[in-house]
Amino acid sequence: MAYFRDSQECDAMLGGFFRAMSQEVTKGDKELVKIQEKLAEIELIVKFVWREPVLTVTLDFTKNPFKVSINDDTVTPTATFTLTADEAHRFWHGKVNLAKALTTKAIVARGPIPKILKLLPVIQPMYRRYPLYLKEKGREDLVLAK
Repeated sequence: MAYFRDSQECDAMLGGFFRAMSQEVTKGDKELVKIQEKLAEIELIVKFVWREPVLTVTLDFTKNPFKVSINDDTVTPTATFTLTADEAHRFWHGKVNLAKALTTKAIVARGPIPKILKLLPVIQPMYRRYPLYLKEKGREDLVLAK
């Protein structure tokens, strides 16, 4: 069974998570500001193309705070990741080995992937924050067991 019923729920949970993190950058959250700065250094604009349900989310780290766009094809990404929304949900829980997912095509990537892979340690705090966000939104049912 899929984690998200439809695109709206996917946007509320995954898209909402990114919007909340961007707001925390605005508030000066030190951990997130550091992530923002590291991703801005490489002028990263990442687009997630999710299937099942269909949704695209673009994160523009060249803006401070980073900008979150939903289903917007006017922004040209530096990297694009195509995957199911379920795979994205598992990824933000820290439960996906990205190198393996890329090899098996569970995630299809375009862009400077070696450069982006080096940034995985930078985004690791997000793996802790995503389940907390889900709980805060009353969606403990979506939190994956450790």
